[in-house]
Amino acid sequence: MEQINPRTFLAVGVLLLFFFQWASCGDYLSEDNPYRHIAQLDEQGNYLLEWFVDLEASRITFNVTVATTGYIGFGLSRRGEVEGADIVIGGVDRNGRSYFTDRFGTGRRLPEVDASQDWTLNDAWERGSRTFLSFSRPFDTCDSEQDVAITDDLLQVIWTYGQRDDEIQTRFQIRGIMPVYLLDPDLVPRSLDDRVPNNSGRSRPLPNSSTRIFDMSTTREIPAQDTVYWCSFHKAPTTSKHHIIGFNTVFPTERDETHVHHLLLYRCHPPPGVDPATLFDTRSDGGECYFIRDPNPLNTQYCTEDVHLYAVGGRPTFFPEHVGMPLSASGGPEYYLLQTHYDNPDSLPDLRISFSLQAYYTPNIRENEAGMITLGTITPGSTTIIVPPDTQDHTIMGHCAPGCTDQMFPQEGITVFASFLHTHIAGRAARYHHFRGNRELPWILTDDNYDFNYQQYRVLREERQLLQGDLLVNSCTYDTTPRNGSAVIGGFSTREEMCTAFLWYYTRSQTHAFCRSELKTDEYLNLVGVRTTRWDPNRRAMVITSPARYRGISMVDYATDYIDWNPQMREEIQRRQIFDPQASQCPRYTPDAVPTEGQLQEEGAPFPSRNRGTVSQPQQPMSSFPANVRRYEPPSQCTRRGSISGSEGQASQRQSSQSQTRGGRGGGGRGGRGWSRN
Repeated sequence: MEQINPRTFLAVGVLLLFFFQWASCGDYLSEDNPYRHIAQLDEQGNYLLEWFVDLEASRITFNVTVATTGYIGFGLSRRGEVEGADIVIGGVDRNGRSYFTDRFGTGRRLPEVDASQDWTLNDAWERGSRTFLSFSRPFDTCDSEQDVAITDDLLQVIWTYGQRDDEIQTRFQIRGIMPVYLLDPDLVPRSLDDRVPNNSGRSRPLPNSSTRIFDMSTTREIPAQDTVYWCSFHKAPTTSKHHIIGFNTVFPTERDETHVHHLLLYRCHPPPGVDPATLFDTRSDGGECYFIRDPNPLNTQYCTEDVHLYAVGGRPTFFPEHVGMPLSASGGPEYYLLQTHYDNPDSLPDLRISFSLQAYYTPNIRENEAGMITLGTITPGSTTIIVPPDTQDHTIMGHCAPGCTDQMFPQEGITVFASFLHTHIAGRAARYHHFRGNRELPWILTDDNYDFNYQQYRVLREERQLLQGDLLVNSCTYDTTPRNGSAVIGGFSTREEMCTAFLWYYTRSQTHAFCRSELKTDEYLNLVGVRTTRWDPNRRAMVITSPARYRGISMVDYATDYIDWNPQMREEIQRRQIFDPQASQCPRYTPDAVPTEGQLQEEGAPFPSRNRGTVSQPQQPMSSFPANVRRYEPPSQCTRRGSISGSEGQASQRQSSQSQTRGGRGGGGRGGRGWSRN
């Protein structure tokens, strides 16, 4: 795949003018460069945005085509507000002259002109009723006070326009916002991308002629309660081996989408010699399910291999062209368990919710077979996640200890190509740390501007190798100040918290699919004042079982009303939540070796041996967050305006060099691969 030359990108942008009048959007549907993006920002198609990422030059170019002969406003914001935003305003006046200024939002009526003009206007046109602007800037302009750095963090594109050029002299009002990870490669086929012009409501062609859809549709009335976890079984449409290449979740209405918090798809592994049809009844409507591993009438304990995750705001998930996930790998009927978290915070009655989870699969077996791993804290069932009330920047960590990576990974290690960070509504930041020996390697994924309403499967720009003995740590940072004095605990509800990460990798493990941890030291449990808890299915809450004086009190009530949250307590619990040793769990998912949730809570639960017996080896390896190792510091990408001309002048040579690598990616570094759309 060849990279786009920046001049070519500019020329293509000019052609967008004609798209509004004549184009069928075919060019956009066939685009296969994962670093060239397109989005229609409003339903009417009045504001069209393209952006192109040049990783080698650490520079980004935006093209906008807008249905106006007046001014155009465009900005980057951390939280979708004018205040603190990095804004440009430009257009073409009645005399045909272009105007363009770099500004910053102060919360006043109009954005102020930035003393350092770090954006470059590449071109400006006006044709009929449309205006086109192309402009660019470095990822980091070195202006931390009046610009917004473009990093791995989530940003909000803010946009507006006026019908006259002089209208900007009196007001600047945001017309819309779009959350986006600007630097991420995008592998979603254009035909399935709602952001692509004319895609909304149109018939969606398949990515190619060999692709088929495994449709898992459901319509269900959910009870008038805050949280419902519901499980149902779905039979694969083929008995011969295929590869899944992607997933999409389709909601008929916005109301349906609002009440679905997440979907988790698991592959089922029946015991040897057992007909899976007798265990997994696809004719049944399913039932409530909170702890998948516990034996129950649904037989969910045989379905613990992670396959797919959708969460709030998620876009379609597609794998790189050299990776596929097996479907019906064993050559017989294969069953999947779909767990749906329905969210009904107002306990509305008579809610009937529909959606369709679609798996795209092909008979063309790809080079590498993908697996998925869930990592993070044990939630619920542990006191690890307790966040004090009225607290900002409180961090919780979940480990996958070296003793677990020794068991889970083959000798040559695994290759991670995508990741997903997950918290609930108190989450403000999340990061996946990677330690090897006495140093911290570059973060696998990070987002210091996390938004619960926009949770995404994110393809890594460079694949990462994880080895036996590596320590993996998922960190999540929370803000409880909006919670009216309540503490926050770990739990199933959206109003409770999780700290979880998901990794997609190859080559798929035949035995392991998750690794999670908890704080179990006497020092931590004595500090918290709670030894054990249990799930109360009637209250749908974790309640204390010991010590006896607190028995029956819910954990959230205890954490809010019974702990004295003085400054010393806040400081001490944070220190222990970061640095105290944690016990990791990494059990096998094979049907002869599935421990129950209760067994996993026991200290030193036995390992299953290869002959299906047990060995008295500790189940829960210990690890601590390293306090005295060389910590990773991201390299600075600060580029001042005066230093960019040389790199721009070498753009053609650089793009030619990039086209020699697979996918045309210029990132280099740690053995990454280039991506293209399916």
